[in-house]
Amino acid sequence: MARWRSLIATRVIDPLGWRMKGSDLGKRLIEFRARQWDDPETWRKRQTALLAHLLVHAVTRVPYYIERVSGLTPEAITDDPFEALGSFPILERSELIERFEELHCDMGRGAWLEKSGGSTGTPVRFLHDRHYKSAAFATTQLSLNWAGIARGDRRVGLWAARRDLVGKHSPVRRLSSFFRDIDLLDAFRMGEGEMREYVDFLNRRPPACLEGYTEAIFAMAEFVEREGLEIMSPRAVATTAGTLLPHMRETIGRVFRAPIFDRYGTREGGLIATECERHRGLHLMGETTVLEILDQDGEDVGVGEPGETVATNLWNYTMPLIRYRVQDQVVRGPDLCGCGRPYPMVESVLGRAGSCFPRPDGGLVLPDFWIRLFAVEFNTGDVFKYQFVQEAIDQITVRLVLRPGHDGPDSKMREAIAARICDSMGAPCRVDFSIEDDIPPTASGKHLYSVSKITRAT
Repeated sequence: MARWRSLIATRVIDPLGWRMKGSDLGKRLIEFRARQWDDPETWRKRQTALLAHLLVHAVTRVPYYIERVSGLTPEAITDDPFEALGSFPILERSELIERFEELHCDMGRGAWLEKSGGSTGTPVRFLHDRHYKSAAFATTQLSLNWAGIARGDRRVGLWAARRDLVGKHSPVRRLSSFFRDIDLLDAFRMGEGEMREYVDFLNRRPPACLEGYTEAIFAMAEFVEREGLEIMSPRAVATTAGTLLPHMRETIGRVFRAPIFDRYGTREGGLIATECERHRGLHLMGETTVLEILDQDGEDVGVGEPGETVATNLWNYTMPLIRYRVQDQVVRGPDLCGCGRPYPMVESVLGRAGSCFPRPDGGLVLPDFWIRLFAVEFNTGDVFKYQFVQEAIDQITVRLVLRPGHDGPDSKMREAIAARICDSMGAPCRVDFSIEDDIPPTASGKHLYSVSKITRAT
C-alpha cells in the first residue's frame, strides 16, 4: 500500500498540482539533485551568475534598492557580483516592516503574503512568488533525500506553527496528505496525556522520517525515556528551528535509534543549511542562498569563529530580501565536506543573536553556556523548563518551571549557579530566581533558553 501511495504521489498528485499552480518544482528538483555533485568551481560560477542577475533586477526594478543603491550600475554588478553585494545595505526587520511596499514589484509570478517574527518579538510580513516556492520546496526535498527519505515516504511532523496546521483537515489537504503519507502533530499540545497519544500514534504507523522543532522532539525523547516507554525507530529524525546541542542529539539518537539531520532555515528565506550523511556540520543550500557570517564590525569571520548570519535568497524576485539580517549566530565551517558536495559548511548553529549575553568587558557569553547550566552542569531532574533573561548588563533573571513534586535548586545550589554565572560574565552581577507556572514558547513554537534585553551596536 505504501509503495502504491508513493507512486501515485510522485507520478500523479505532484505533477498535477505543479501544472495547476504553474509551478516548475519538478524542474527544480531535477536540477538541484543533479547539480549537488558539481565541482566547487562550477557551482561557484553558477551562484555568481544567479547573484548578478538578482542584484541587477533589484537596482533596476525594486524601488527600495533603486533608492538605497543608486550609485551601483548593472555593469559594475556584472563585473563583480560579490563585491557589489557588499554595497547593498543590510536589510533590517524594521526596514522590511516600514518599507514593505517599496521592497516588492510585480513579476507576474504570483504573490503569497507570508508572516514571521515569533522568535524575535518583531513580526514581519513578506511576499513569496511561484519561482521562490518551487526552489524552496526543492531544497527541502533535497535535504530529505540526503537523510535517505524519498518523496512519498511516510513522514510525521511535530510542528507548532499554526499556519502549518490550519486547514490540514480540509478535503484537499486530507487527500494530499493521504497520498504523500504525511501527518502533523501539534507541538503546542505536549502535556503528558498528549505525548502518550503521540507515542501510540507513532507506534501504530511508524514513519520513515520524524521531523519537527528541535525542542519538541527532544521533549518527546526525554518523556519516552523517563516513562520507560517503547517507541518505534524511524529511518531518520530531522530537527529544525532550534539549537541542537550535543546532549540533545545524544538523547534523541538514543531514544529513537536513528540518525539525526539538523536543518537551519527561516520563514523569510526558506532552508539555509542542512546536514548530509557525514554529520560534520550543515551544508549551505548553495543553489538558493548566499550566506554571510559577519562579526560585530561587519567583516567575514574565519573558519571556526562565530558570527551573525546575513542571508540573500537568489530566487524571490517579487520581494528580494538582499543581505537580510536573520538575527542568528552560527559558527563558520570549512569550505568543503568529505561527502563531495560543493557547498560550504556551517559548523554549528548557536541560536538567536539576542540569545548572546554582552559582558561588561565587551565580550559575549554564547547561548550554549546558558543551555548547559541546567541541561548538564546543574541537572538534578527538578527543572522542567528554564530561561535566562539579561535584564541589564549586570542583572540576570533565572526563570524556572519545576517538575511536579520538586522544589527546585536549594539555597546552596542557587549560590553555586549565581557564582557560575558571574564567572562567565567576567564581573559580579545580580542573579534573581523566579519560579513560574510556565514559560510559553514563541508564536512560532520555539523555546528560547536565553534572552538578552541589551541592545548592542553593530
